[in-house]
Amino acid sequence: MSPRLPAARSSRFSFSLALAASFLLAGVAAAAPTIGYVEDWPGTSLDGWGGGSIYSNPGTGGVGGAGDGYLVISTATTAHLGGFSTGSEYAGDWLAAGITRVRFSLKDVGLPQALEIHFGIGTDLNFWQYNTGFVPIAAGWIDFEVNMDGPLGWTRIIGTGSFPDALRYADRILLRHDRAPFFQTPDAIKGDFGVDHLQLLTSATPVAASSWGRLKALYR
Repeated sequence: MSPRLPAARSSRFSFSLALAASFLLAGVAAAAPTIGYVEDWPGTSLDGWGGGSIYSNPGTGGVGGAGDGYLVISTATTAHLGGFSTGSEYAGDWLAAGITRVRFSLKDVGLPQALEIHFGIGTDLNFWQYNTGFVPIAAGWIDFEVNMDGPLGWTRIIGTGSFPDALRYADRILLRHDRAPFFQTPDAIKGDFGVDHLQLLTSATPVAASSWGRLKALYR
């Protein structure tokens, strides 16, 4: 995770400058983030998410209920809690694609913790974190949304460069626990959370009244 990745710039979280530069020059142009893309972690897949935490998928209990997998991100001790993806579905020009919102569902799994989950996007040389921290609860899934219309409400935590450039040349996204003030290295915590149904959307995408902001109580 570079970004921030938890803790210093360990090899697990960051790319070398050479790799990042070559990626920007060669690979990003061919990538294509797409409005309407949904990450659902089917089965027990991790779909390429990683970093320095512990990652698993129980294969059931996601927003779809029984038989619906989801990603669990956890720590066994007090440490940096988060995960990132450098998948091709997130690499490329988000501005050209017209993606202005990211929506996902979160749930506090295991023992309840005082979590604040933040979304991040960019590159190893220019990475930004959304200031709003989303608070999952243990009772069920809740949908949260990130506004990507501009830099207001965001903090650059790695490198230099503008927020539009972070979107234009993005090669990863991040979900991690953190508390203000925001820097590359996040606050440490022992905890775990689940994430499911991550969507790339535009401002014109209607919000379904039947699901947006609704608590989906899967466990009683």
